Amino acid sequence: MKKPVFIILGPTCTGKTSLALQLCRKFNGSILSADSRQIVKYMDIGTGKVPLESGLSVEKNDGCWKVDGINIRGYDLIDPDKYYSGYDFLIYAREILNMFKVGNIFIAGGTGFYIDLVTNRAVTAHVGLDPDLRKQLENLTLEELCRELKRLNKEKFQLIDRKNKNRLVRAIEIESARKTGVITGKKSVGNEFKYKYIGLTTSRENLYSTADNWIDNIWEELLLEINKLKQMGFYNSLRLNGLVYKSAKVFLEGLVKEGEAKQRAKFDLHAYIRRQQTWFKRNSKIEWFDIESSNYRQKVEDFVELNCG
Repeated sequence: MKKPVFIILGPTCTGKTSLALQLCRKFNGSILSADSRQIVKYMDIGTGKVPLESGLSVEKNDGCWKVDGINIRGYDLIDPDKYYSGYDFLIYAREILNMFKVGNIFIAGGTGFYIDLVTNRAVTAHVGLDPDLRKQLENLTLEELCRELKRLNKEKFQLIDRKNKNRLVRAIEIESARKTGVITGKKSVGNEFKYKYIGLTTSRENLYSTADNWIDNIWEELLLEINKLKQMGFYNSLRLNGLVYKSAKVFLEGLVKEGEAKQRAKFDLHAYIRRQQTWFKRNSKIEWFDIESSNYRQKVEDFVELNCG
């Protein structure tokens, strides 16, 4: 019999980690994060590694965080200036999943591509870095990169974060290699797990409101985190030009007022939420739960209990 693995997914700020912690307490579980932003060391606040709940204990150990006594893996895998591909995450996730012999596994995250790779819904592109191509692309503007990716693959262009230069460059790198016929997609093997999908959602209006409140709550700590990263020499890394961080940076640099910087961060999160919703709509196996429902967590617990064996 295949071992069940529960996937908790959904747009940002829907409480995926908080729910996963609750389920782990009840069902003797551990968490694997599937978030392409949370793999980065020293970037904790702007990536939402810890739920905004009072009283949670946090131990940051190498290879494994312990939050309120629950093990969370998938955090802090690379430095902010290092490259990490979807294939790298797939290899890491497979090692973690195969390591568990007892208890339940909960994969929690909002990076749909990571989740699809682990669950064999997507294939990996075995493409190494192309220094010559990257050197050319680094001189292009975001608008020029978007045009190039749209030319190569319109479908991927529709799904990607068009304000994330790092992802645009990597996508163009992969699609350029695909056009020349030098790569083949391969699904992972040894898939002995039974995946059960738990989707968290609510109205878009509520999602936006929750994301806005989150930005307001973390803002001061986020600024302190960015200053610390600057002292460590990571200020100009591409990771700090990603979601949330880039808006705070332009404020710290005096280019915009604080209110405008916050609003930019909020609008970027709104766009990210829409992209996540578009991605997850493609998976008909997801069991969706409305987080505004008063008893949704009990319904999730019932779902897990039903599928544990």
